[in-house]
Amino acid sequence: MIKYFLLSVTLFSLLAISSCSKKEDKPDKETEGPEAKASFDNSNYGIYKGIFVGSSGVIIINMHNDNTISATLTVDGVTHHFTTTQTVQQDQATTVDFTDGSNSFTFVVAADGTNPEVTNIVIPDHPRAAVLIAKESSTVVVECYEGTFEGGDAGTFNVVLSGNSIRGLALSTTYDDVYSVSGTVSNNQISASGTTGNGASFTGSISGDNISGSWENSIADKSGSWSGKRTN
Repeated sequence: MIKYFLLSVTLFSLLAISSCSKKEDKPDKETEGPEAKASFDNSNYGIYKGIFVGSSGVIIINMHNDNTISATLTVDGVTHHFTTTQTVQQDQATTVDFTDGSNSFTFVVAADGTNPEVTNIVIPDHPRAAVLIAKESSTVVVECYEGTFEGGDAGTFNVVLSGNSIRGLALSTTYDDVYSVSGTVSNNQISASGTTGNGASFTGSISGDNISGSWENSIADKSGSWSGKRTN
């Protein structure tokens, strides 16, 4: 009887440890910490993350955060690995051309890591391709959400969140055009509006890895809802 009791306790303990281990191996996105190193917080070196529309995806650029230069772009579940033959100096204004077969883009950033931008995007079968990107710091994670919007118009709506700043790209399937928005987040509440006077405004909230709300375009007299999920 004693042996049976001890064996039961042992099995229970092993199962409990295994269960905890699995949970720790697969944390929720919202609990993940920054990948960026503190020594690169004010440098062109570090980690940059962003969103892609022209379909839907996310982009990550590693600028010597681990002594290498690389970029990955995941579009519709397919990951493209980009490389470059160029060398980059720390704390210098940077322009890097990345390629992956017939895919390519240019990454530009200031010496202190500000104003990162992805231009000259060539992704076959994605003629409306656009990217918004932000630099991650050692204390603030850059979060990327992929989603859709619907109602009076419909399409892809992806956003990138960094601290209390939020920016988004909406690709309209109705008008075959891309619109950008920017705004703020306070206590998980979102308020954003069009950056080019396109009449769009978005409000909503963040709950864990999910994001949702409503949109309105006063110029086009259209409105609807939107939602998304954090994918990076």
